[in-house]
Amino acid sequence: MRDIYAHVLEMLRAGEKGVLVTIIEVSGSAPRHPGSKMVVHPDGRIFASIGGGKLEADVTSSASQIFGASGPVQRTYQLTEDEGMWCGGSVKILFEPFGQQERLIVFGAGHIGQALSPLAAKAGFRVTVVDNRSEYASRDRFPDADDVIAGEYSHNLSHLEFDPQTYIVIVTHGHKHDEEILSYCIHQPFAYLGVIGSKNKTRTMMKHLQERGVDPNRLARIHSPIGLKIGAETPFEIAVSILAEMIAVKRGVSVDALSMNLP
Repeated sequence: MRDIYAHVLEMLRAGEKGVLVTIIEVSGSAPRHPGSKMVVHPDGRIFASIGGGKLEADVTSSASQIFGASGPVQRTYQLTEDEGMWCGGSVKILFEPFGQQERLIVFGAGHIGQALSPLAAKAGFRVTVVDNRSEYASRDRFPDADDVIAGEYSHNLSHLEFDPQTYIVIVTHGHKHDEEILSYCIHQPFAYLGVIGSKNKTRTMMKHLQERGVDPNRLARIHSPIGLKIGAETPFEIAVSILAEMIAVKRGVSVDALSMNLP
């Protein structure tokens, strides 16, 4: 048991993700007892064992689908001949994904980006800040960020990695930059994509993206004007509204439903 938790700790320290698998209930005959554990890596490798054979292969396959889950998942496996197993019992398995820290990329190191970065870090996001002005994109201004990148947006965009767990906030110092970044990011995988701006600016950007043939379903995922409607005015208040909207998306709460109850 100690070896399992030591292995998980080692993976977390290395910034790796995995799934901790535990047998939590057994009915009838089964290869191992409740409390038996193993760890599944993203590439399918396992550490320890819950009994081997087809059950372990099926559980490993299931774990590969659970890496992106927001919390623990339970599944029951029948150990019957119909399922290719001969034990005759059933096993309930708990899958606990770990190392699933979402990443936030903030384009724009101005006042809003500077206010959002430490808030997002405290909320559990790995924060990357990107700006084309080296005097703004500095470690001194963003001590809580994991990465601070200075340089032309057109260059840095192609060097960034995006996945379904990526949150994107675009708050640069110019409409041209915002639209350039949005035009690139809309084609990347993401969990959240928000752009600062007025309703008029939003309509203009959406029109330009439509003219370029962007799928309307992807356009519908853009959050702009950005943030929940809480009457925010200061950079800190705007950062709070943005983070609140990101958390709502992360937790699967309808942003539209929240907005209906806010001024």
